[in-house]
Amino acid sequence: MMVWIWLFIAAIAAVLIALIQYDYLFSSSKKNRKPLFAILRAATVFCILLLFISPKFESTSYQTIKPQLVLMADNSQSIVNLEFNEQLAADFDQLLTDPELKDKFEIISYQFSDGISLSDSLNFEGVASDISAAVEQPQQLFRNRNKAIVLMTDGNQTLGSNYRYSKIDSKSHVYPVVYGDTTRYPDLRINQVNVNRYSYLNNEYPVEVLVSYTGDDPVTTTFRIIDKNATLYQEKLSFDSEKSSAVINVQLKSTAIDLQKMAAQLDPITQEKNITNNRRDFAVEVIDQKSKILILSNIVHPDIAALKKAIESNRQRTVEIKKTSDSYDINDYNLVILYGMDSAFAKANSTINTLQKNTWLFLGPKPNLGFLNGSTEAFQIENYPQSDDVQPIMNEAYANFNLESFDFEDYPPVTSPFGQIIPRESLSVLMYKQIGSVTTDQPLWFTYENTTGKHAVFTGSGLWRWRAQSYLAEKDFRNFDDLINSQIQFLASNKKRNRLDVDSKTFYFENERILISAQYLNKNYEFITDGVLNMTITNDASQEQLVRPFVLSGNSYQVDLSGLPAGDYSFTVSATGENLSRSGAFSILEFNIEKQFVNADYSSLQSIATDDQVFYGKEIDKLKTKLLSDTLLQDVERSEVTYESLIDWKILLAIILLLLSAEWFLRKYNGLI
Repeated sequence: MMVWIWLFIAAIAAVLIALIQYDYLFSSSKKNRKPLFAILRAATVFCILLLFISPKFESTSYQTIKPQLVLMADNSQSIVNLEFNEQLAADFDQLLTDPELKDKFEIISYQFSDGISLSDSLNFEGVASDISAAVEQPQQLFRNRNKAIVLMTDGNQTLGSNYRYSKIDSKSHVYPVVYGDTTRYPDLRINQVNVNRYSYLNNEYPVEVLVSYTGDDPVTTTFRIIDKNATLYQEKLSFDSEKSSAVINVQLKSTAIDLQKMAAQLDPITQEKNITNNRRDFAVEVIDQKSKILILSNIVHPDIAALKKAIESNRQRTVEIKKTSDSYDINDYNLVILYGMDSAFAKANSTINTLQKNTWLFLGPKPNLGFLNGSTEAFQIENYPQSDDVQPIMNEAYANFNLESFDFEDYPPVTSPFGQIIPRESLSVLMYKQIGSVTTDQPLWFTYENTTGKHAVFTGSGLWRWRAQSYLAEKDFRNFDDLINSQIQFLASNKKRNRLDVDSKTFYFENERILISAQYLNKNYEFITDGVLNMTITNDASQEQLVRPFVLSGNSYQVDLSGLPAGDYSFTVSATGENLSRSGAFSILEFNIEKQFVNADYSSLQSIATDDQVFYGKEIDKLKTKLLSDTLLQDVERSEVTYESLIDWKILLAIILLLLSAEWFLRKYNGLI
């Protein structure tokens, strides 16, 4: 209604303007009155006003929305282990192709294991089962649609939160279809082995084993921890309907520097159907000694406490804090951290240079730049009394260790000297300074190597704020502590820097993702982004070889070896076009979590089922009847209101130009111009 009022006002205004301009109003002269010209002018003004008003009309359309049928099929190996993979695949295909269901529903099919993806076929190769995600993600993706989630699984979850407590919204009904034998058989199982990844030579380390029993009859078994053919520990265990679990705590001793591979196992009982879950392999890497680190400082500052806590979060490292006046032997330490260096450090600095110890220098809150510039040849800092509050900017091209997992964006500022850093040697910058919103090329944190060893420099104070921010952001200190320990790892090692370095663990578990990374540098020790690296892997038992290429990922190269069978492997990484290679070895310990189950978990699926109704494999016709009769799963008519312009602005602009041109030519013809 309002639009028509504006159009009426525009028409009146256009007529009035034309009448005034051609002397029909407020003028007694009749000489310039030209009716045709006034009409053209009124039409032109009206069209111009139309551009400003831009009238639109409302159009309502109606659309029928079908309910959704979301098929979530378990694609994990446990379905094969329970020997129901063929039945699940057949039922999945029947639901996908049923003409009545296709006519009634919008069918969307997914497969799930450790992740979820669209699929119309299954291979049952997944290494884990995240059923909670299969229940919750369709509700999030299609939150405004009425839908039925058909959950086709054995109900055995090995990843994610407990799906029994998944919330089902008002627009969703869940219909589980269970695959696998639901009969309960007597079964012993090693649920978990808790052990440290590392131990020190001749130290004792704890092993905690969680054991459970499913069954009603009393049983007795023997629990053992074995190392190859030797039994390190054994204990008799008894279970019944009331005592169904046990926690075994053992202290073992590390006697040799090596990877110590062991297994926790239970003797099987009569009628036990699955004995795969009676054994769990584990390993401990025995290392020679801890790294000892000295923090040398004559002041008390929260940075020192933050550094000590971060470094000692790695149990392989111990930190001692000393003043320069205290008694200590620098040769006892792998690394020396100098905090707030001034003239009192002269003797210690001389000893460090003589012993060629690696160092990490922190300028501290009140640095003595005159003494510092006289004691180092690698760099100089302009000596001004002022300081700046600066924030860190990570240098993604830093090559000494991988920075991909660290995030220091929006971390609080630290205090750094105002003067610029003048390098005298090649510096590898880990962080640059950002002053306010201005990013500079001045280093805040950098490393360098020379004849005296490896050195790092942090040109400021206030590092403790970053550790506090790490906890505020992530509810733990890991982001900060891991970065500090990566720097310590680089400095505490006296290993010569190589142009090709490979980062791998000594052992992995069969069900985990196995990623090995490599650093590839040119002759100036700058990261190469277009290199070609290949890994040749040899199975030590079968001598079978395979070659896997590395792919560039951020500032490192990575190769994914997930899916290799359990065993011992040796490898060689080589760079194409150069005589560079690195060799190593690792072990993959046998553990397939999808082989731990004897039967399907009917009761857990029933807890999330609509009307507590769970269907079995081969009951697809019964499920179909339920779906077609579900009152929630009805068509919904949805209205959609659209607004369209009454006149296209391009056409209107052409009309205006045409009217103006016609008026101009007529006036010209009549001698009015």
